[in-house]
Amino acid sequence: MDQTKKLAIAAAAAGAAYAIDKKILLSYDLNEYTGLIGVLLKMRYMAYKNTRVPDIWEELVDTMPSKVMVAFEGAKWTATQLDTFMNRIAHWAVSLGLTPGSVVGLVMENRPEFIAIWMGLAKVGVVAALINTHIAYDGLLHCINISKASVVIFGIECMEKINSVAHSLEDRKLFCYDAVESNVVPAYASSLSYALSQVSCLRPPMNLRANVKITDMVLMIYTSGTTGLPKAARIEHSSVIVRSLAMVQRTGATIHDRLYCPLPLYHTSGGNLAVGIMLFAGTTLVLSRQFSTSRFWDEVSLYRCTMIQYIGEMCRYLLNTKPNDKDRQHAVRMAIGNGLRPDIWSTFQDRFGIPSVCEFYGATEGIAGLVNVCRTQSDRGHLGRTGALANYIAGYVIVEYDVENDELVRNADGFLQECERNQVGELIVRVRMNDPTFKFQGYYNNKEADKKKLVFNAFSKGDLYFRTGDLFRYDKQRCWHFMDRVGDTFRWNGENVATSEVAETLSSFPGLSDICVYGVAVPNRDGKACMAAMVFDTLDMDAFAAFCIKKLPFYAVPRFLRRLPAMAVTGTMKHEKAKLRGQGTDLSKVNGDELYVFDKSQTTYLRLDSQNYHQVMTSSRL
Repeated sequence: MDQTKKLAIAAAAAGAAYAIDKKILLSYDLNEYTGLIGVLLKMRYMAYKNTRVPDIWEELVDTMPSKVMVAFEGAKWTATQLDTFMNRIAHWAVSLGLTPGSVVGLVMENRPEFIAIWMGLAKVGVVAALINTHIAYDGLLHCINISKASVVIFGIECMEKINSVAHSLEDRKLFCYDAVESNVVPAYASSLSYALSQVSCLRPPMNLRANVKITDMVLMIYTSGTTGLPKAARIEHSSVIVRSLAMVQRTGATIHDRLYCPLPLYHTSGGNLAVGIMLFAGTTLVLSRQFSTSRFWDEVSLYRCTMIQYIGEMCRYLLNTKPNDKDRQHAVRMAIGNGLRPDIWSTFQDRFGIPSVCEFYGATEGIAGLVNVCRTQSDRGHLGRTGALANYIAGYVIVEYDVENDELVRNADGFLQECERNQVGELIVRVRMNDPTFKFQGYYNNKEADKKKLVFNAFSKGDLYFRTGDLFRYDKQRCWHFMDRVGDTFRWNGENVATSEVAETLSSFPGLSDICVYGVAVPNRDGKACMAAMVFDTLDMDAFAAFCIKKLPFYAVPRFLRRLPAMAVTGTMKHEKAKLRGQGTDLSKVNGDELYVFDKSQTTYLRLDSQNYHQVMTSSRL
């Protein structure tokens, strides 16, 4: 049997019911998606058996009861110790009258108890709403309210934040953890520590979650709120399981690994993926209360971690530290995360001596994802390589997107237009609501937000796709490249300006520690002009202007600069771009920050102030 026939049979076996031409067959690489098929088969089996997250955990505990599963600030928690705490949480929840589907809000910084609380609640079918500890008053109250939580647990370290909203939560039961003395527990709350001491530590009977399905919600994880108040994404048992299976398969994690997680457990990367690797591989999870550049390598070395977790700007912060001997005094075999930009990828991997990087792409509320396990120089800088069959199975398609009108392009028949290789467009993913692996789980009680993320009748009547909101490019080597967020790319002088590409270029200019690029409106001009908000001590404006002109297309050269004392970021280190974009060039809104404008005639940047503002904004010099 020749190779073409073998490939055709393999395609049919994988369920690819579409026409396959010779070009597709020639690009087929079996190694790319044998892992994907394995994950899908395991997920099918777990769906058939209705395996839920606490089922997997209890099996792990029974297999290795004495294994240290979590290490934190000198303390070590074995599987049995964690399970005992979870059991108490489960019995406590039942004693309050909570039943499957009830919601408990959790406001707590990173610590082993965070994991034990939400998983203990899951043992009896109760949903945990994982609330961002960085948000305050309005945002905090909003997150609690939209979750419809009847009970809120907060760590004593978050008491000040809860104090500010307690008067608006009188209809809920509040419990403070780690506070057992009456003079410590606030009057509006009860002591969770004391309550847990009064209930059983034995494993609750499984029949308490007998009616919980793998497609039921286990968590709520909130979006970062960079473009408005956070939304609560529904996280089903199936979602935790499939993502965890995929990460274990791609990272090769085992019981001998130690994963360092400085990321917040209230978000997907820490709370789902890191915990999921612990669940499915028996990997020890080493928690840090929060990310710190000064403690990072000390803790990694102290706990002999073999894997570390990162997100976006964290790598830049580590690179901005002064090189020292600690940079390579570790046993790390792999870094796992997302948002490692191409401009610093090699520098990060080489400086810190990290053999492998597992860079992934995905969204909390999204479907499927991309993974690049980078072990060689040629693998760096992209989000993985896939063939046509893998793309079909996963349902990935890049479609044309109209930047100026902020909408997807449809042809004369009303259907979306698929992009050619190397053409930038929005990534969409096929939704299969009857398949837990490819189901859009949506937002909790927010149909309007659900609708905005879905595309109906994309390529044929009746089909359904998920909008990632991200612009991608799929190159001729079958590699995926993240380009920009939809809405971040803007048009100026008839050209598309990708903010991520501008930021990457500017980052190579010395003296800039943090950069955020976005478009701002200019009176009587179409499109938006490029603005770069940057953190720097001093900046040679002539040299910087010359650099921009040399390295960037002229339409992408920043027309405005904003000097920031520090970059405002969310709890997961995302730039608060929407806030900066909303302030634009308005001198009354930029909090006294210095603004500069590009002067074409002098090829330099000049200070923008109240004296020249009107002249600059109404002239054609931009």
